[in-house]
Amino acid sequence: MTAAFRGPRKAKYRQLSHTADLGLRIWGSTPEELFENAGEALTAVLTDRRRLRLRHIEEITVEAPDLEALLVAWLNHLLYLYDVDAFLGREFKVQGLSPQHLKALARGETYDPQRHESKTAVKAATYHHLEIANLNGGWQATVILDL
Repeated sequence: MTAAFRGPRKAKYRQLSHTADLGLRIWGSTPEELFENAGEALTAVLTDRRRLRLRHIEEITVEAPDLEALLVAWLNHLLYLYDVDAFLGREFKVQGLSPQHLKALARGETYDPQRHESKTAVKAATYHHLEIANLNGGWQATVILDL
């Protein structure tokens, strides 16, 4: 992407129009914040984050060959936790990050259809149009979700 990072902003992420899938543009002042905001963005696609309680903590470690692949692995691991354990994170804290390794905590709870709205079903985060860029001192990522 050629757009310049415009510094701190209230929005942490936004959904992008895409013909068959759902795109996300994510911002952060650091790579760690970018990954935390990506977790929040994914949860916001799945349900209303505000209704999630901070009842459980998941420790997450993912590895990949580079930072872009690490973002896809991170989001797909969060989808795995939702698909297998019905766990949805509301808050995310990156504890360690390198281009090939991520260690983080996700705080949230088990999905409860009585309390949580089911929004968009997501199959996977993809490599299609995937990009992470350091722009004017801030970080921006674009990722497409397969629905």
